[in-house]
This record gives sequence, C-alpha cells and structure tokens, in this order.
Amino acid sequence: MDEAIAGLSGRLRLTNKEDQWLVLPGGLWHADSDSHRLCFIGRLLSSRVPRFEAFSTSIQDMINPVKGMEVWQLGGGRFLLRFNHIIDRNRALEGCSWSFEKNIIILNEIREHENPLRVNLDWCDFHVHVHELPLSMMNLGVATLLGNRIGRF
Repeated sequence: MDEAIAGLSGRLRLTNKEDQWLVLPGGLWHADSDSHRLCFIGRLLSSRVPRFEAFSTSIQDMINPVKGMEVWQLGGGRFLLRFNHIIDRNRALEGCSWSFEKNIIILNEIREHENPLRVNLDWCDFHVHVHELPLSMMNLGVATLLGNRIGRF
C-alpha cells in the first residue's frame, strides 16, 4: 500500500497555471507587526502525542493568564501559544519550566517573519538544585562544571 502511494505521489506534477508565484500586496501583511511578541512555539517532549483538548485545557490552567490565551495545534507535535497581553506572556516565560503528564513542555520565542515549523525545539532551560553543597563550593566555577556535566551551562 505504501509503495503504491509513493508511486502515485512521485508522479504528481503542477500544471503551468498552478506553478506560478503569488505576490502578496503590501496591505495584506504588516512589516511592523508585533504579534510574534505575544506568541510562543512549543512541543511536548514525549514519545506519544497527547489528546490536544486535554493538553490545551491543562496548559491554560497552569499558566492562568489574566487576559486569556489561545492554543493552536500546528502539526508535527508542535503547538502555538498566543497571549492576549504581553504581561501574561512574560509571566509564562518566567514560570518555566512547564510540564504535562510528567513530560517537559519546550517553549521558544518566535522572531518576526520566522516560520513556526522551523523553530528549534530540541532543548530548554531549567533550574537544577544541588543539595548539601559546601559553602566554599558555591561559586560560578563549580556551577559551570556541574551544569556542563548534565547539559549546557
């Protein structure tokens, strides 16, 4: 079955009419738009895909934005968070790291004109607590050594 589909899709070709560039007039997109500053792209670090409705409800309850937010499923395990106010967005960033069903939620900012499906979501920052460390070892050198041992400091 997969070979048959691969054979058929390999023969697909655009017609001359379909193979034309579409130029968008300047009024349809905003070069000075700040909407990307209200958004995060993210994915759940898990081997299975959760039910989107449960995930969406859970992340909205965790972040609890005052002015609200929207969660969109983008495909490829990715989702987009769009906040209605910059204060809620900043609170969400400060509250990291987030998790859902014991799996890390990786969030990243989107730059202007960046394709959300190409944003790197392979790592995230998080804090590590080291217990019973002698006071003389609480310094940047030891922190760097320990941090680089378990990841990237």
